[in-house]
Amino acid sequence: MAGSLAPSVKGSGPASWGERSWHADNVTTYPDNIADWTDMSRLIREFVLPGHIPPSPFLTENDTIITLGSCFARELRFFLSRYGLSSANFWIPSGLNNTFALADFVSWCVTGKETDRGYRYDRTDSGQIVEWKPDDEQRVYAQHLSDAGAFAFTLGLAEVWEDTQTGQVFWRGVPESIFDDQRHRFRLSTVEENVSNIREMIKLIRTVNHIAPIVFTLSPVPLKATYRPQSCITSDCVSKSTLRVALDQAINDGAEHVYYYPSFEIVKWLGCSLSFMAFSMEDDNTRHVSRWYVINIIKEFVSAFFEPAAVAKFAAGLKADGIPDDTSQPFRYAAGQTLN
Repeated sequence: MAGSLAPSVKGSGPASWGERSWHADNVTTYPDNIADWTDMSRLIREFVLPGHIPPSPFLTENDTIITLGSCFARELRFFLSRYGLSSANFWIPSGLNNTFALADFVSWCVTGKETDRGYRYDRTDSGQIVEWKPDDEQRVYAQHLSDAGAFAFTLGLAEVWEDTQTGQVFWRGVPESIFDDQRHRFRLSTVEENVSNIREMIKLIRTVNHIAPIVFTLSPVPLKATYRPQSCITSDCVSKSTLRVALDQAINDGAEHVYYYPSFEIVKWLGCSLSFMAFSMEDDNTRHVSRWYVINIIKEFVSAFFEPAAVAKFAAGLKADGIPDDTSQPFRYAAGQTLN
């Protein structure tokens, strides 16, 4: 019968997707051949990165990369600094995992004003909760953003704590010393809220730096706990999904030089199919991403965004640390060897 979908859906295997139909042209496919999974570097380059990286690398070893947010930003800062490619030479607050906090901090850096959505605080060495105060004047931070060669933001949490009287979202969790169960509430932020925050960050940065690439990533590190009345694992899925959809919508606005780097998918999607565990089982902590995954993620980032001379310098640094030249196959560090 003309127009029938029966040949495309009958049975299983290749025919179930209609591979021989007109709509199979110009599509990207899932790596469904076992041979595709034997080389980690190739797997990332050919099946994860397409559509998310620039046509050709353009950063040099002298370009400063400003990194903000959770795990990937922290790992990127560490490795680039260690191997002499880049390091942000100004202090930035740690633990800004939600988009409200990131947008609030970027707003202050650029304009000297808060967003009215972020609740900022810091903790002294003695544990006292104090209002966050920058180490330098606002103009110094604005100049750093203006001079940056690139930005890397890592989002981590869609679950947030909010002050119901002001509508402000805490940069981090609510400090125990000020918690008021009649005033502070835990909630899952919406896709729309996160899209708005991401767009605001891009807009703010572009007022002081018009061309530096802005790279967003999503942390694959799962929630440690949740206050939602359901399992932490399913809550983590919803939290990450909320942020991933928000990133997809905001980045697909078409703003120039704005990228999503899929470190999240490398861990979560490749990690469930590879025999080498994506999360470390050492030190009784199953929430830390394996060093093998981290190094491959960072290596492919450097290859995608940095010019050949910088890539060679990075590779030399890895070799000096005892990392194999070929990291496509799993390897383990010698006992006691750590890189962060």
